[in-house]
Amino acid sequence: MKKVLGCLSMAALAVLLAAPVSAQTLTLRVSIPFDFVVGGQTLPAGDYLVSQVNAERFLMIRNVSSDAMPTVITPSVPGHAAVPGEASLTFHRYGGDNFLAEIWDGYTGQGRSIWMSRTERELANSASLAKPEVVMVLARR
Repeated sequence: MKKVLGCLSMAALAVLLAAPVSAQTLTLRVSIPFDFVVGGQTLPAGDYLVSQVNAERFLMIRNVSSDAMPTVITPSVPGHAAVPGEASLTFHRYGGDNFLAEIWDGYTGQGRSIWMSRTERELANSASLAKPEVVMVLARR
């Protein structure tokens, strides 16, 4: 009987410890209708999976058809998503160039921010393109 109770208590502890980890895991499916840049790499339009890797700070963005998989470090962004309750990706558009800027999971009031590449910083500082156009693409969890 002691052995059974010990096993049950260990199982309950495992469930309690695993629940917060699984609640924080981010996996999104998204169709992006334009080419875009993330982590200094240009990715083609298409279907993507966005998921956490190892630690909470790393996100992998995988093209479903070509298996291109840049991994980026993403700090948390406090606040609220543009569309509460909806998972989304936010892009900055400068002319015809699109840069992934934020990822919102739709569960929490926090998102993940993508650091600006050198190319995006140069475009942002350009006198003719003072402010980027913000483009949002909804995702599925």
